[in-house]
Amino acid sequence: MILVTGASQGIGFACAEALLERTPNSVLITGRSAKKLEDARISMGEASHNRLMTMVSDQSIESDVHALIARLDAADSVEGAILAVGANPAFTGRPCRIHALDDATITATVTTNCTHALMLTAALLDRFRRQRTGALVWIGSQAGAAGPPGSALYSATKSFLSGLARAAHHEYAARGIRVHLAQPGLVRTPRTAAVVDAGGARYGLPVAEAADVARRIVDLLLAGDLSAVEVDLQ
Repeated sequence: MILVTGASQGIGFACAEALLERTPNSVLITGRSAKKLEDARISMGEASHNRLMTMVSDQSIESDVHALIARLDAADSVEGAILAVGANPAFTGRPCRIHALDDATITATVTTNCTHALMLTAALLDRFRRQRTGALVWIGSQAGAAGPPGSALYSATKSFLSGLARAAHHEYAARGIRVHLAQPGLVRTPRTAAVVDAGGARYGLPVAEAADVARRIVDLLLAGDLSAVEVDLQ
């Protein structure tokens, strides 16, 4: 089984679709909305239904993270995972400049993107450690290095993944476990289209399609170079 979190739409959805096309593995996708997960399952076609599993799991909720970990623990096999969840206040309409961030937004974003992502990461790496095999890809963002205005909170949480990925590589590569941090730039998805298209036009930056980014992420998961920890995708 391969896990893809945050896969009811966007990059996660495109990754799950690519995995079903390119591998014989079963794929477990998670998302916050049961309806959106069911819509995703239907859109992938009947041919994939016997290998596609869904689970409602909101990474902002600790009990949901523990429930997902319990499901992974109960699985016969977990060959890999793509962790695609990442809350970004810029897409909620809240003020995002540093001076305007409120305590609730800071806490919720850090909890989702860092604390709960690390809890899930720890469980996966423990599984892979015991198996002596496995591959994990976090989906980060080039915002972590660029720090565009209005993205300080989101960018900081994506920089967190850089330290996590490097340390995980040093701790587990000798056991044959691959970890990769995929760093896309601006990516057009149903949720981000308006914001990223405006940002691309304003700063003269390219905007990638989710399917193209997903293809490269799946390449990393299936056959990535053990030493390639952080990979820029555009």
